[in-house]
Amino acid sequence: MKLSARAYRWLDLAIRLIVGGLFVYAGALKIGDPLQFGDNVASFEMLPNVFITPLALGLPVFEITTGLLLIAAWLRRPAALGILIINGIFLIAIVTALARGLTIDCGCFGTGTPTRARMWMDLGRDLALLLAVLVAYRYPSARARSAAQI
Repeated sequence: MKLSARAYRWLDLAIRLIVGGLFVYAGALKIGDPLQFGDNVASFEMLPNVFITPLALGLPVFEITTGLLLIAAWLRRPAALGILIINGIFLIAIVTALARGLTIDCGCFGTGTPTRARMWMDLGRDLALLLAVLVAYRYPSARARSAAQI
């Protein structure tokens, strides 16, 4: 199915606003409580303790930065690539936790009661985000497409 240029612009804008907005929001929540986020990271039992604090402090800044860049469409492809990579890591972490029988709260959007059902919902959400940001990464902006056709 081929989208018209106008439909593509609206889809592009929607993806950038939703994905970028979610990453800004998630990062802001984590910055507000880095100790809790560090505990969430540790619950995955994937990283040595020495890496948990730097990740808990650095990841929220990365999420906010890439989210804002994606929304603004400034350095759009590098921002989308950063989100793709980090989202892929999130997916691997959730899948391995599920496979190991862990019931944890990922801490993606604040804290909550850990349940297996919530973990499966987190997995589904991360898959949907991965597909959406893949579109943002793979297909150039409408402005870049029209400039390339000249």
